[in-house]
Amino acid sequence: MSEQHNQYLSQGALFLILSILLGYVADYTFNLTLIRHLSVHEYGDYKVAYGFTTLMSVLVLLGGDRLAPRILSRPISEQHTSTIIDYLAFYLKNAFVLSLIVIVLTWVASFAYLFSFDKQDHHAMAYMVLAVPLIAVGAILSRVLQSAKRLAASNLPWRIALPALKALCVLLLAKWFTTLSVIHVIAAGISVVLAILFWQLRYLKQLGLLHSLKPTHSLDTSKLLKLSIPMMLAMLVTMLLNQTDIFMLELISQEHTVGHFGAANTLAHLIPVTQVTIASLFMPLIGHYFDKQPDQALALLKKAQRITIMVIAAIAVLLFLFSNSLLAIFGESYLNAEPALVWLIAGYSIWAFAAPSVTWQQYNGNGLQIVYVGAAAIMIDLAANLYFIPKYDIEGAAIATALSLSCATVLVLMLNLKQSAKTIEN
Repeated sequence: MSEQHNQYLSQGALFLILSILLGYVADYTFNLTLIRHLSVHEYGDYKVAYGFTTLMSVLVLLGGDRLAPRILSRPISEQHTSTIIDYLAFYLKNAFVLSLIVIVLTWVASFAYLFSFDKQDHHAMAYMVLAVPLIAVGAILSRVLQSAKRLAASNLPWRIALPALKALCVLLLAKWFTTLSVIHVIAAGISVVLAILFWQLRYLKQLGLLHSLKPTHSLDTSKLLKLSIPMMLAMLVTMLLNQTDIFMLELISQEHTVGHFGAANTLAHLIPVTQVTIASLFMPLIGHYFDKQPDQALALLKKAQRITIMVIAAIAVLLFLFSNSLLAIFGESYLNAEPALVWLIAGYSIWAFAAPSVTWQQYNGNGLQIVYVGAAAIMIDLAANLYFIPKYDIEGAAIATALSLSCATVLVLMLNLKQSAKTIEN
């Protein structure tokens, strides 16, 4: 590995700490601000809408954001900017068309369900779905910056600036409006997202990565889709796995339980965020070496796995020790979510240990196998939710998550062993 790449990893370690700590504080502050200004029911509606919108933003990109470091790392380092333009043009065009379809279908479903045109009757997701194309653009621009090894510009605006500015907007809106609604929060969030998008576009132009907006159509788009769609499906099932509990609680439990579970999930979410942040440090380098120096890429993967295990283990212990104190800040009524938080910490930690291998399998063309693993985990999660929620409420939902993520981890490890055995035979 070159000296330049070694320096990149050393500097990236500082970014890693900054992103995880400040990002967690910002997200924690935003959720705490929401809880202080919205009812538990409204906060639950916001979490459901956020989960739905995030899922749809992944769907419309067809995996273009996930594939970007694999495809763009080398062209960026070799200054082949036409490849970047072609890549963005292809995936963003599809994203806008699919976003329009998602928005129309969501509103049609909302009107059909309510038989009403009164804006007060619609669920929060009917409004937040308007942010789907914006979130999709932000996701793929961030991956381009990540591929260019601009980790701060790629992650910090979304991890720190977005929740911090949303929290500030909520505080300002609370002073202007007697009663703050979920619609106000969503509108403020969309405004902040737009501001970040404009900044990232300007930064990409300053780097010379978007010097022209005219695609040359030099990429084999069918080959791209064969790689990216399985990655998109795997990402969708992983996210759906994380959101299934909230959706199931919304359907079969009391309204306020979604808000309580959402608070626990916000705290435990530090674990997957940390795992993704570590991956963002290594994936551009793995993508750079993957085709021409696979041994070097594999060495980087193993290093990423070791760091992930050590950091996640430390964070899991800290969250477990301070779980009661962290929940108490949300309010006394949220303390009943502590057992759920403990189960979520366990489930997310187990999955984080296997997550680096998932991306490696996808890069190796085993994306469909990862999709099957995720689909099996979702089936387990749904069945476990139906069984445990009526018995244990939000703790039951967390048990379902821990069980399904543990099963998914075992399946991924089995897939790794199978691939290793094939490599030895060859």
